[in-house]
Parts: sequence; C-alpha cells; structure tokens
Amino acid sequence: MIKDFKVYFEQIKKLDVQESTEHTLRPALDTLLNALAGKKVKVIHEPTRDKTGKGAPDFKFKTHDERILGYLENKQIGENLDQVLKSEQIAKYNRLSGNLILTNYLEWIWLKDGVILKRETLGYLSDVGNPKARLDSDKARWVEALIAAFLSTPPKGIGRAKDLALALALRCHDLREFLTEELLRQEREHQQGKLFGLFGVFKKDVFHQLDIPGFADAFAQMLGYGLFLARLNSGNGAPISLNNARQFIPTNFELIRELVDFLDELDQEEYRQIKWLIEEILSIMNTLDLAALQEDLAFSKRQGRLFLQTEEERLLFAKDPYVYFYEGFLKAYDKDMRKSRGVYYTPPPVVNFIVRSVNDILKSTFGIKDGFADRKRVTVLDFATGTGTFLLEVLQQILEVAPEGLRDQLISEHALKNLYGFEYLIAPYTIAHLKLSQYLHDKGFRMKPKERLQIYLTNTLEPIEPQQNWLLPALSKEVELAQNVKNKPILVITGNPPYKGHSLNPSYRETIFPLNNGKFQKKRISTFIGGLIESYKRVDGRPLGEKNPKWLQDDYVKFIRFAQWKMDQVEEGVVGVITNHSFLDNPTFRGMRQSLMQTFNQIYVMDLHGNAKKKEKTPDGGKDENVFDIEQGVCISIMVRKPGLERKICHADLWGKRQEKYRACLELVFDQTPWLEVQPQSPFYLFIPQDESLRAEYENWWKIIDIMPEYSLGSLTKRDRLAIGFSKNELKEKIRSFIDQSKSDHQVAQDFELEFIDKDMWDLKSARTALALKDSLIEYFKEENFRPFEKRWIFYHEKIVARLNQRIFRHFEKMDNTGLVTVRQLASLPFNHVFITSILCDQHFISTRTKEGGVVFPLYLYNNPRNNNPNKNRNNHLFVKEPQAQYNGRRENFAPKFRAFMDLKYDHHYEPEEILGYIYAVLHSPTYRRKYAEFLKTDFPRIPFVDERQLFEKLSKLGWQLVQAHLLKDIPATLKVDITKGPDTVGKPVYAAPQQRLYFNAEQYFAPVPEDVWNFHIGGYQVLDKYLKSRRGRELTLDEKENIIAVVKVLRFTIDRMHEIDEVWRP
Repeated sequence: MIKDFKVYFEQIKKLDVQESTEHTLRPALDTLLNALAGKKVKVIHEPTRDKTGKGAPDFKFKTHDERILGYLENKQIGENLDQVLKSEQIAKYNRLSGNLILTNYLEWIWLKDGVILKRETLGYLSDVGNPKARLDSDKARWVEALIAAFLSTPPKGIGRAKDLALALALRCHDLREFLTEELLRQEREHQQGKLFGLFGVFKKDVFHQLDIPGFADAFAQMLGYGLFLARLNSGNGAPISLNNARQFIPTNFELIRELVDFLDELDQEEYRQIKWLIEEILSIMNTLDLAALQEDLAFSKRQGRLFLQTEEERLLFAKDPYVYFYEGFLKAYDKDMRKSRGVYYTPPPVVNFIVRSVNDILKSTFGIKDGFADRKRVTVLDFATGTGTFLLEVLQQILEVAPEGLRDQLISEHALKNLYGFEYLIAPYTIAHLKLSQYLHDKGFRMKPKERLQIYLTNTLEPIEPQQNWLLPALSKEVELAQNVKNKPILVITGNPPYKGHSLNPSYRETIFPLNNGKFQKKRISTFIGGLIESYKRVDGRPLGEKNPKWLQDDYVKFIRFAQWKMDQVEEGVVGVITNHSFLDNPTFRGMRQSLMQTFNQIYVMDLHGNAKKKEKTPDGGKDENVFDIEQGVCISIMVRKPGLERKICHADLWGKRQEKYRACLELVFDQTPWLEVQPQSPFYLFIPQDESLRAEYENWWKIIDIMPEYSLGSLTKRDRLAIGFSKNELKEKIRSFIDQSKSDHQVAQDFELEFIDKDMWDLKSARTALALKDSLIEYFKEENFRPFEKRWIFYHEKIVARLNQRIFRHFEKMDNTGLVTVRQLASLPFNHVFITSILCDQHFISTRTKEGGVVFPLYLYNNPRNNNPNKNRNNHLFVKEPQAQYNGRRENFAPKFRAFMDLKYDHHYEPEEILGYIYAVLHSPTYRRKYAEFLKTDFPRIPFVDERQLFEKLSKLGWQLVQAHLLKDIPATLKVDITKGPDTVGKPVYAAPQQRLYFNAEQYFAPVPEDVWNFHIGGYQVLDKYLKSRRGRELTLDEKENIIAVVKVLRFTIDRMHEIDEVWRP
C-alpha cells in the first residue's frame, strides 16, 4: 500500500497551491481510497455540491449489500481542520453517521460518534509543490491504519423502536429541508416536476391549507416510515434498495406504494441532493436487528419485557408498543412542529377508559350485547386517527370477546369494513396502517391482496369532491371512499382532535366574484365547518354578544361540532373524545354547551385537569399533572344520543400525578365512576358543579358590564421588547433603532426578537417603512400602567401595537378619568383580579394568563376627544412638541337603567365617584371573594347593592380611599419604611420574615416589610416580587426606590381596609 501513497504524494508535490481548489486533488484522493478499500467496499464520489455547501459528504463507503460504512469529507489543502470541526456541516454529518473522516489531503481525522479517535498527518504544507519533498513511510502507514480502522467499523444494527425513531428523525429532518428547498426552487423557476405535482394533488384533494413546508415535512416522514414498512415485509431476504423498495410494500398499502414510487426520480439531477439521505435511511433499514425490533414492537406478552423499566412505560407499553415510536420520533424531529400542529399521542390508558366506557354504553344503553363486536349494528369512526391508538383499542375490545374460530371472519367482515379512520397527516396515517396491520398479523390474521384498513388520508372538516388524477390514482380512490364515510350514518365517533387555538381549518374563505360592470368583488364565504360553528355563537335564541369569540375557532371545537353534526343525522349514537377542557366553563362556549345539550340526551365529562396555565393543584393542595406533555388541561367527554333516554349532564374529577391518572383510567369502570349530576342553567349552561343555593342570589345582582356598558381589554403589543420601555428616552432609542434604514430587516428582527411576518400578518418591513415616513412620532409615546403600581412607556401606534383598543383609551388621553380594571374569568382561584387606572393600561396589567386579560371600565366618557397636531418637522420627528388634547364635555359611563335603579333605591343622586368607590369596596371584600369564588371564576363580577343608605356611604368611602391609594394619589402613613445603602443593582428578591426585610441584592433591603405585605397578590402577580424581578440586573432609580416604599405602605393600608370592609359588611 505504500506504493499507492507514493503515487498520491507525487500529485501533492506537483500541486500549485495558488491555483488549486478543494477539487484539484480529488481524482488522486479517489484513486487512493479505492486502492485502500479493496473489493469488499464500494467508494462513491458524491457530485459537486451547490455553492452553499449543502448536500452529501464528498465520499461514501458502502458494502456490497448496500450498508453504509461511513463518509469522508474533503477540504481544500491547507484548510484549518480545527475550525472545520466546529462547523454546523460537520455537526450534521456526525448526527447522521457515527463514522466520519475529515481530511485536507495532508491531515486526516477519524471521528467516531463525534469523538476524535485518531488524527494523523501524511505531510506538511511545505511539501506542496515541492519536487524535493519525500514521503515519510511511517506517516503513510499511520494514515493507512486510520483508514483501515475506519473501514472495518461495522454499521450499527438497531434493535429498539425508540432508537430507530431517533435515527429516522435525524435523517428525515434534513430530508425535509432538502425537499422544501427543491419545491421552492421548482415553484420559483416554474420547473414543476413530479414532486411539485404531488404537492398540488395533496393540496387539492387532502388539505386546502397545505403549503410547501408542510408538504415537504409530511413527505419526508412518509418516505422514512414507508421504507421501514418495506423492510418489515422484506424479511431476511435481499436488502431493500431504491429499485426494489416498492415491491416490499404490501398491496394493502396502495397509496403508500404509489408515493414511494417517487424514489424512481432520484437519479434526476434536481434530486441528487436528496438521494444520499434516502440511501442513509436505506442503510439503517438494511442493518436493523429485525428480530429484536419485531419483538420490541410485538403486541403479545408485553408486560414481562425487560425493557419496561418504569411504571409509566409499563402502563403505556402494556397496551401499545408503538407509543414511543412516533412520539419519540416527533420529539427528536421537530418538537416545535408538534406543538404548532397541536398533535399529541393519546396515552393508551386514557384511550382504554374511553373505549371501554363506550363499549359499556353500547351494551347497557343501546342493548347491543356484544358491544363493538356486533358487526350488524356497530360502525366506528376515529375522526382524528393519528397513529391509530383508538382504533387499536377498539380492535382489542372486539378480539377479546370473539371466539377463536370466528376471529378471522370477524376481522374481514367487521373490523376491515366497519371501523373507519380519518387522518390528514401522511406520517401518522402511515404508522396507523403499519401498527394495526402488525397487530392483526400478531393475532395470526393475514390480509388478502384486496383487503385494507378503512383509514383514509383526508381532512375530517373539509368535504372534497373526488376527482381523477393521473399522478396518484390511489389518492383519488382514497378521497372518494373517505367522502362516502362522511356521508354515511355512524354509530360511534371517537378520537383525540388537535389542540390548536389558531385553527388550521378556516371558517371563512375569500372568494372573488365578477360584477356586471366588469369589476370584481371580494366576498367571505363560510367553509363547511365554519357554517356549522355559527350555531355555537347563539344561546337562548340570541347572539352571544362576544366581541371576539376566537376560542370557538379552536380545532377541537370544530371536531366536536363535526361529531355533533354526524349525530344530528342519526337517531342514536355515542361520541367519546378527549379534548381541551376549556369548553366546560368558559363563557364563550355557553352556546356550544347549550347546543350539545340539545343534541345529546346524556353527557358525561371527566375533567382530567392538569392545567399548568392555571397552576392547578389537587383539592388537598398536592401536585396535579397533565396526562399529556402540554400546558392546557384536558377532559374526557362521552355524549349519548338516544330517543326517550333520560336527559342529564354528569361530571367527575380525576386529580393527581400522571401515573396515578393512568392507573385510575385502567381501573375505572364507567357505571361505577362517581359521576355527579349537574344542572346547567341559562345563560351559561356550565358543565361543572356549582353551589346552586347561592346562584339565584348571585345572578340577581347587577353585572358590572350592565352597570358600566362601555369597556374594553387593555392594549396588547405582542412585541413588548420593542414597544415598551422603562423610560421615555429608552423607548425613543428603541424606535429610532427600529426605523433606522441603515439596518437590515434581519438585524432589526434579531435585536427585538420579531418575526418578519407573524400569524396576524404583521409585516416588519411595512411597519418600518410606514413609521420612517411619518412627519412626527412624538404623540405616540405614552405612559401606561404596565403592571400593578408600575408605569412604563409604550409606543402607541397601530404599526407596533397589535391591539390599541382606542375606543376606550381615547377617554383617558390627557383627560381626568378613572377606570376600574377587572377580568371576565379566572384561570384559577382565588379572585383578587381587580385594580384601578387613570391612564392607558396594558392587557396584562393584572395577569399574563390568556384568560385573565384586564378589562377597563372608564368612569367617564368624553365627547369627541381629539388631538390637534400643527407641527410638521421631518428632520427631528421624534422630538416635535406634543399636541394638546381637546374635548367637549363628558358623561358618566353608567347605563341609564342602572342610574335610574340607583336614584330610586337610595332616593339620592350619588356622584359617579361615590358609586365607583362602593363597587371597589365590594370587590375588595374578602368574604365576597371567598363566598362567590366559583361564580367570579366564570364571568364578570356581579355587584350586590345594600339596602341601607348609611352602609352604602360607609362602603363607598372605604372603597374610594382604596382607589386613591392604589392610584398613589394619597400615600397613607402606615409604616416608616427605609432602604439601606449599597450598589442598587437588583438581583433575586429574597424575603427574610423574622427581620421583615426584603432583600433585592446581597447587601440592600427594604424594611420593615410585613409578611402579609410581601405575600400580597393582585391578579396573577405577587406585587413586590414582580416589581423587583422585572428589574433584575438594573440599578434602581430614586423614583423606583420611592415607588417601592410607597407601595409597601399602600399594601399595608389595603390589607387593613379589606378587613375593615368585612367588619362593616358581610355579604
């Protein structure tokens, strides 16, 4: 072999460094590698990559049975390999292959799983172009030994499902990126090949909202799992390859067979960058420890397996070995994608409870003694199939009771004909087919060539007319069969719909209509599901009156509405689903709840809680965990429709840790569950238990929105990093930087953590351009109440702030006004969500939780408030003199009916401030907050008005004192608070209870700060802790120190006055 190195070294000696490139010595390197590899290893020189350096490593080493041994990446002679080792390119190659050589022709580095195992040098840069240079035979032998060791490393054989999921995820992730780039190129250059044609077919026939990245993502996953399906069916015969993969995919998977035909395109030039990743996946498939993997994914005798190392694994794997297969894949592949789509794998114990419960109802309520196994009456649809977990459980329930001798016929004539599934994502669709077919295979059933699972690639919420297409005839058939199911009667609907607040299924589409005058008009047309959802926007025959009922656009709501629509078309049926639990008590869903009560005779909801946003705890204060890896709490809903069946709504709770909930789901029996019957009443029709003895009293009081009819949420920027500043000057510098035309959009986006175009279609470029053209910006710098007792500056312009809510805040600009701030509903108890403002305020003024947006009720409404701005100065437009506000009179924001009630009740005309003071006192009553907590949680507060005029005035005075204190207009001298000297830099706030000291760094503290003052909450904030934490790393200014001292005094005063209110009045 020394002879081969001498030939190679001679080429190095002849090289002109100045004229050489990375590729100049490539032929010599190719010759050397082939000589060293011998006949047992194929050395493949990959094609030249594009200018960005993307694509395969330069050399690939394969065995003759198509297993990839490793890669070699070649850099220009003399290039610093230590720098290259730190590059993203090498990091990617290390992720894809555990066996890699990096060389610059002279230096050779062997990496195994990203770790350098050997590093050798064949020669030095001074040898290049030097005819007198001589090869060091020892160095040549060392390099030869490095390459030999590299080539002798056998490919890893994977025998665990979760290891395969990880390996597939890494390769499919990169495959997705290449597919996306190629599709965008084909679109841009109008060179629309087969891949783009497939995208068009999917967009038309499966999901109208599909975009190029979404299709590339789905297609990459499908190819990965499609090749795995081929490998499972190839057995121990010949290895699968690009040429034979299709023949190993059973005819029962016709759509997947047709999609895998795309592999025939990979020899075309535009797909060469994709081919090497597909071959990487093929290499993994060909090195699988198939026996071990099949055992890992087998359905029989699961509980005794050694790999079930934890209780949670046992509870999951006992029913479904594919749990971690796709879930683990998604976590490694793109965890943000899973969140954005709202797709989460349903834990089998939860599925088991839902399916067993429906089975019990079929037997007891519908008189179907065989339950799911009845082939004459039972049809089942999983309307959000995912990877087929619900249908698997239904199959298990059927086969558990089926006589051994009838199983095959029951599967052929019932399971393969009456169990349906809808799924619009191709990867879970593929896995659902794979999983259920493997389950049936484990049970000894072999599908005939024309038999198939009735799981269809379709969007549940979109009816699509079947059309023939030459590119994917199997998909045309799929669409036709799916639409037939959408039109036929179904007895049972089950599943776990997506958790997606920003729906992927629009309720409207804009359509352009031609007019008679030759022009065109744009119209919003309801989609199929959008039209159905309209019924949820009415309650008791009247519109909801919601300003923005956006929660009704959540995908899970639309799936429930689809199931309800299907049930409205039949006499009897049952729905069993797991969803977000917000619809149980959120006021926005009251029309939905009433509508469900009209369709279904009986509704059973088991609240599984686990709402991290609400910080839910068990009734005894213990830890409560979600059954999913999500923040939103969930519930199980089982809804029964049957003529003549007694109407009732029942509720149950399941609290505790995740494993406890899993165990309970496996053990609970439907008719033995401690269901509590609830009595939903107008106008809210709540599906949760309520203290009915207090309800009549409470609902007889005045609701705050009926007292003060003009109100609005606070302003919402959605980009606080740009729009909010601690001082006016700081904010000016932010805006100056934002509109600075010498900075690129990319730099500005990085500086302020902005998106170029966000989901609300806010456009960074157009915002910068519009503001740069403004004559003056000074009028948009405004002070606002940002958090309790904390003012900041906001750039109050529509191009920066997502929601200005000027309709209400125009009554505060430069005018004397006071506004009550409270919330419509709570994410969690207790109710302490009330405060006051005299200026513009933030929607998160009293809480950052989505449900707890601060709603502002101004005391006065000003007539025609306006600003005049005579100043025009483009050269210094941040500092033009601020215009003065003008207005013509004002009026109180009290409803005429309420004012008449007050004047009549007390035979006296109280001033608006006196009434607001009374309301503020009531809302600060500890007894009121505690006694009516459940009602305060679900809607705007209601206010009782005492009968005695003297008591009204006493409460009014106490409340107005609180108003003045909370506005920091009247600082009570309750405590003598001081601050110690020091650096003034805020660190982590620490409270020392014995000394009543509030430390904000290691040296400095405020004292005395009583413990109840330190612990005092307003809304979602612990007031003092929040104020200091938001300033970590900053030096406290004199104003801020004085403000903290004032707040300590005011909070002490507040606690005392709240006790006094309770002493004066007990509701």
